[in-house]
Amino acid sequence: METLTLSTLIFVSCFLALSSFAQERVKEDPCEKATESGVTADLVECSLKKLAEADAELNKAYRQLVSRLGDKKWEAKLRTAQQAWIKYRDANCNYVSEFTGGGSAVTFEYNFCLADMTTARAKELQEMLNKIKERDGE
Repeated sequence: METLTLSTLIFVSCFLALSSFAQERVKEDPCEKATESGVTADLVECSLKKLAEADAELNKAYRQLVSRLGDKKWEAKLRTAQQAWIKYRDANCNYVSEFTGGGSAVTFEYNFCLADMTTARAKELQEMLNKIKERDGE
């Protein structure tokens, strides 16, 4: 009986340790509370955080890709494409945010749109980088 209790205690301890570890690894959405409350100021703050995170991802992917291109011609083509993409992103998000009906939501809708499109572009650049790494046998 004592062995069963000790085994059960060990099992439960391991389970609790693993579940708390798993909970720490799940990234909590910083906008969940703001979305639930619907308070404009909170949504604007949250949208700015999301945009800052997306910009950091994009800048990292862009820098890594540029460092791997190794050819000024390809760097110039990427720079031209990136500049055109930024103009498109900004114009598209301006349209999308106004299309939602205007008012106080425009600011955070615009920022969320920028963040979503920027995250998608960062993934595109990362895929390009991965193709270069595959080509080079990495």
